[in-house]
Order: sequence, then structure tokens, then C-alpha cells
Amino acid sequence: MAAELYSHENRPQDRAADASVNSARPGVSCPQCETTMPANAAFCPGCGWSIAPIPSADRAIAAAAYLTWVAGAVILFLPAFHKQRFVRFHAWQSVFLWGVFSVLTIAALLLSNLAAAMVFLVLGILASLAMLFLWIVLTVKAWQGERFELPLFGSLAERLG
Repeated sequence: MAAELYSHENRPQDRAADASVNSARPGVSCPQCETTMPANAAFCPGCGWSIAPIPSADRAIAAAAYLTWVAGAVILFLPAFHKQRFVRFHAWQSVFLWGVFSVLTIAALLLSNLAAAMVFLVLGILASLAMLFLWIVLTVKAWQGERFELPLFGSLAERLG
């Protein structure tokens, strides 16, 4: 009978440890948008806010990755950033974004020489303005320590980062 009272499940210190584990399981709230998320999440699934504070040097490097695709590619090859997921995510997303923009620009230039030069000129101006706006948003989000995922490029960058 005494063995039953002090078995593994009935010891007071084990009950206290089990209670603290059970209270941590439900999740935590995001400090930015108050979305409930798993306790071990690094970023909020609702707004992309970083749960753990990201050093300002990492935020600056992630923002610098959006300058051009070359900057993002250089950051990916530097050994100092191989284990920093935040920096690698933004570098990959930058490489994808600038790569697609460059390919579309070259294709539009080649097609504008063949026909409809004015249409491609207007579309090029609109695409350049959209890219400028997107570049500013992504740079500011990286500087603030947020993980802002673009619809197609974000999931690819997440897998590779």
C-alpha cells in the first residue's frame, strides 16, 4: 500500500512537473496580433512576427539581401549565415523575386522589339513600380524582424532556408 502511494505518478514533485508541462502545451499568444500558436513556434503563423528577438545585425543583413539578387546569393554562400534561418529565408526569397523579375524584364525587352512596343513600355513601367513597392515592403519587414512570405516564393524559401 505504501508503494502505491509513492509510485511514480503519485509523488508530489512529479505532479508539479506534470502540471507545468501540461500548462505549457496549449500554446502562447503572439505579442503582435495575439494569435494562439504552439509553444515552440519561432514565428507567429498569423502575422509572421518573430517570437524570439532577432539580433539587429541579422535583421540588417536580411534587409540588405533585398538590394539585388547578387546580394542575396552572396549571403547564401557565406558560411557565417548557414545556420541563421531568418537571414537565409530572406536571402532565398530575394534571389527568387529578383530572378523572376529579371527574366520577365528580359522577355519583355525581347518581345517589345518584335511588336507592341508601347504596350510593353506601359507594362514595364507598372511592373517596375510594383517591384519598387514590393522591394520597400520586404526590406522594411526584414529590418523589423518579421518573416513576410510572398505567396509562391515564401514557401520555396522556407524549404531551402
